[in-house]
Amino acid sequence: MYQQENKSIFTFPRSSSSSQGSVLNASNDISFGHAVNSQQGNGIGHSYRDRFIPVRSEDMISEFQRRSASTKQQNRKRKLSEADNDQESDRLRKIIVQRIMFPTRSINDEITKNIDASSVSSTDNILNFQKSFNRRPGFIDTPYRETYATTPFSHDIEKLMVAPQKSNRKINPQPYQMLAFCNDLTLKDDFYLNIVDWSSFDTLSLGLDCSVYLWNTGTSKMTKLCDLGFPYTISSVKWFPQNFQLAVGTTEGKVQIWDAQKLMKVRDFDGHRSRVGTLEWNKNILSTGSGDRIIYHRDQRSPDDYIQAFTGHKSEVCGLKWNLEGDQLASGGNANELFLWEGMNPTSVRKLEGHKAAIRAISWSPHARNLLASGGGHLDRQIRFWNTVDGRTLACYNAKSQVCNLQWSSTVNEIVSTHGWWKNDVMIWKYPSMQKIATLKGHTYRVLYFSISPNGEDIVTGAGGDDNTLRFWKIFNTPSKNKKTENKCSWKLDGLIR
Repeated sequence: MYQQENKSIFTFPRSSSSSQGSVLNASNDISFGHAVNSQQGNGIGHSYRDRFIPVRSEDMISEFQRRSASTKQQNRKRKLSEADNDQESDRLRKIIVQRIMFPTRSINDEITKNIDASSVSSTDNILNFQKSFNRRPGFIDTPYRETYATTPFSHDIEKLMVAPQKSNRKINPQPYQMLAFCNDLTLKDDFYLNIVDWSSFDTLSLGLDCSVYLWNTGTSKMTKLCDLGFPYTISSVKWFPQNFQLAVGTTEGKVQIWDAQKLMKVRDFDGHRSRVGTLEWNKNILSTGSGDRIIYHRDQRSPDDYIQAFTGHKSEVCGLKWNLEGDQLASGGNANELFLWEGMNPTSVRKLEGHKAAIRAISWSPHARNLLASGGGHLDRQIRFWNTVDGRTLACYNAKSQVCNLQWSSTVNEIVSTHGWWKNDVMIWKYPSMQKIATLKGHTYRVLYFSISPNGEDIVTGAGGDDNTLRFWKIFNTPSKNKKTENKCSWKLDGLIR
């Protein structure tokens, strides 16, 4: 069955019915090939001879190379698959850690809205501490997160619970008292008159025509202090801060001092040739401003009518105000002028420019030294704040109406203003924001007359013309000096100790 050819090379003969076969060529190697199929009749059969077919050595080498390359390719795919699985596992592990450490908030959460989108989408930097975070630490992780909470309340609610309760300040928009005058007694609608003032012993002085009346705010009793008679007309009144003396100015240029307790005149002063529209006390010194453009300083202890005169205004002096220390005087005039004077120096130290109308409303701040507020007339309608050291305008606000009076509160950093054309109302402002706290309405004419009570809580406003009323408002709350502050707590520790 076997034939020998060329150096004992063996071959396996194939059957006649086989369609494929190979003869072992002349070679020193022996190779076995693949089994092939043989067709016998209608079936397929296999024989021992058909199972082994000799193949050339070159075919074997190529077969081994193919299998080796296939094996390497499979190993490479397996390694890549394992690497992908490791990356996926690492990514899932990071996501799990992220969700545990940083729980997902709702979309409407204020903190979630402020988180950087880049910081949330990037999961590679969560556990890699060598890279820099472009996150906001205040929004990513804080001691106030719900995860670290030790109480069922959020941090914002806890802040509200421990914060001191703010007192609800309510200003009554209606006056608590109103004084209406009959036809015989009228308040004149004159921008240059100052005929209402509130004393330290709670008595209101009123200059009506040629008479001065005293009205007790506690008992509502009216008393006539004096009647100057024709042709005199009262143009200004001002109480002495420490006693019962009242200064009275007239349209004829006269200045008188009256004792309210004894109802008698104490002193007469001359000097002015026109109406005395503004009066201001500085201890024992009485400063008077007039339509003759002169400011006189008078002392009752001196026999002279005045001890010093200030000149510089080009028109009528319609506003005077000493500061609390008594070393600076501000004077406003009808010619849009605002002067600063130091002590009894007859030369003004500074002229404050900016207003475009008469300056009647002047007030010094009791909370900050060298802070002055002034208001302009109808053509100006501005409230200005000044630094009197260098004359700078600190702020300017448009009141949108004629400014008739300004007054700082002695207890809080707020200022009251009364107005004429065209609003005729009273406003309370918060300084320095100048936020409107309240607007008091009711007067139908210019609110030319104003004074504050001795306790600093109430104000009185007056308007002439057809209004012809005085209205009393409660706008400030004076803190109690002797009130003890108690720390109220729902838990009483002393009750737990036995």
